[in-house]
Amino acid sequence: MIAAMVLVAILVPGISLILGNTLMNIALTQIAILANMEADYAQRNFKKHIDGAETFVAGCTPKLLKYTDHSSTKYHYKFVGRTEENPMSTLQYSNDNGATFGTLLENVVGIDEDTLGYRSKFVYRDKYYTDLGVSPTESEIRGVELIFYILRGESVYSYSTYAAVDQYQL
Repeated sequence: MIAAMVLVAILVPGISLILGNTLMNIALTQIAILANMEADYAQRNFKKHIDGAETFVAGCTPKLLKYTDHSSTKYHYKFVGRTEENPMSTLQYSNDNGATFGTLLENVVGIDEDTLGYRSKFVYRDKYYTDLGVSPTESEIRGVELIFYILRGESVYSYSTYAAVDQYQL
């Protein structure tokens, strides 16, 4: 009886440590999977709409993307930093000339300034895939790269996708 109690006293801390670490790994894996699902949705939405772009509109910056499609609908994508009325930094999307915006991603890192080397932005590329800088002319833009970092838990996940305008894809 005493031997059994000593054996249980020895094994219980080890088993609880193994069980605790296993549950923690499951939780962290679930957070990473959910972050990937959210990022995949944002990337697919972005790529689907940019693939249908006809022309870019003047005023594109690393935080704001404006373009029209073949039906002359004006689209906007913008990064919005934290404010009093918006407590989370977000990536927002509008398909009605910027009248209303919907949230595409929340907890985006590095919008207003570099955060530990993370900088979420739109990068405009020409036909040679060269970066056009912070204020490109709309006639030079042939494609757009969306780079964003999202914060989930204590981890930052990075994502990037590139989309070219229809007439320049092949």
